[in-house]
Amino acid sequence: MRKIKIFTTFCLIISGFSLFCAQKINFKDQNFEKAVLENFDLNKNGSLEQLEADAVTNLFLVQKGIQSAEDAHHFPNAKMIVLDDNAIPSVSISQLPHLELFSCTGCKISSFRGESLKNLASLYLDNNLLENISLKETPRIDQLTLSLNQLKTIDITALKNLRKLNVEHNKIQKLDISGNPALQTLNVGGNKIKETDINKGIKTDVTIFGTEP
Repeated sequence: MRKIKIFTTFCLIISGFSLFCAQKINFKDQNFEKAVLENFDLNKNGSLEQLEADAVTNLFLVQKGIQSAEDAHHFPNAKMIVLDDNAIPSVSISQLPHLELFSCTGCKISSFRGESLKNLASLYLDNNLLENISLKETPRIDQLTLSLNQLKTIDITALKNLRKLNVEHNKIQKLDISGNPALQTLNVGGNKIKETDINKGIKTDVTIFGTEP
């Protein structure tokens, strides 16, 4: 009898552990869920479990009818997330410690916030409706592309490692790059901005494209 009890208890423990490990993820965007199930539902049970999501390093979800980027937080080990050509009105991403590249071009975004993205190096937000962008605790950004948006101002003073900045075809009239010692190229074509409207500080080695005469 004692052996039966021990065996039963052991089975219950194993069963409980299995259930714990196989935590099903609840997605807010059905199209996001559908897209990831196509590629990452490894056990083919019709749902994505956290262990499966933890194994994902690259998310390519282009033209999937996604309307929210919120579900990206379910993939804590993602290094690359590409959500191009969806319809996402605003994007807020944070606490993705391994993320190196994020792209959401042609998504009709009006606002973007990135926070505590310690390894983010490349950010592509071209061809949207961006009116404001906030970047906090994103110290490694090397390339920032924001062309074809509605930006009037942008604060990049905290981006000390920024080398390439593209803000073509926005509504920017003044820009301060004096706090960006690593900046090598700046493209401001399509804005009503002269080179004298750009505060370079003591920096003289940056190449600037597209200023008005």
